[in-house]
Amino acid sequence: MTVSLRAVAAAVLCAAGGLMLATVVPVLFGWSSSIVLTGSMRPAVEPGDVVVTSPLRADRIRGGSVIRFHVPGRPGRAVLHRIVEVTDDGLLITKGDANATADRTPVPSEAVTGVGRWRVPYIGLPVVWWIEGDYPRVVVTAVALLGTGALLTRSRRSGRRPS
Repeated sequence: MTVSLRAVAAAVLCAAGGLMLATVVPVLFGWSSSIVLTGSMRPAVEPGDVVVTSPLRADRIRGGSVIRFHVPGRPGRAVLHRIVEVTDDGLLITKGDANATADRTPVPSEAVTGVGRWRVPYIGLPVVWWIEGDYPRVVVTAVALLGTGALLTRSRRSGRRPS
């Protein structure tokens, strides 16, 4: 394998590994990450991006913040939207940036699971493709990453020096 091909393969794997680490390491500090599945927050956040959130105290909730919250009345469903208003009684009016209108149901502050801190682009795309049934993209991505890793491993095992 030529030096340039090996360098490209190493760069691809380092980039993928770095993106994965950026989504996993914050968990060690009590933060959490989630894959964005819809386009409701475009253009700031795209489907397939991973958003890392940190815990947020209720007294620090402010309009304009991007929060992840449990949807009232829909157990197990979390949404990432922006706070557009905080009512006098402390309820949060939220809206996806790409949506024309605010969400119908106000969100109690207790339903907030975190505030957006980082956006890690692209790393969750294979999950989005899988959910959408776009299996060819998942397979091509897996084969490309495995092939890149195999090329690097093979060149190191052969003991050849770069030319």
